[in-house]
Amino acid sequence: MYGVVLWSDVSDKKAVFWCEDHGDLAYFGGSQDSQNITFDAGDLVEFDVTLKSKLRTASNPRVVREKLDVDLPAKLLGNGPVKRAAQPSAEILPFQSRQHVCSPACGGRIA
Repeated sequence: MYGVVLWSDVSDKKAVFWCEDHGDLAYFGGSQDSQNITFDAGDLVEFDVTLKSKLRTASNPRVVREKLDVDLPAKLLGNGPVKRAAQPSAEILPFQSRQHVCSPACGGRIA
């Protein structure tokens, strides 16, 4: 499978790949074989994919082309769902001042 690196941690040799099939992201957790591999956001990589406990994992990654699209993570963030301003969910009615007339028990006075 081919993919583009969205995020990587150089010290831990971990990375997240956006896959060519536009399915779930693939997570690479590092391995002894990857000690000399360095990933940067935007790199095009080729890797094997397996599904483990509903988690798509990448193995045997290799960089095909460095810096193919370094702006891809920012582009994807910019293309998320549009946040709309909250719409009022109720009609707000102003209180009107009114006079209260007591019952005959209080003498019928206006309070």
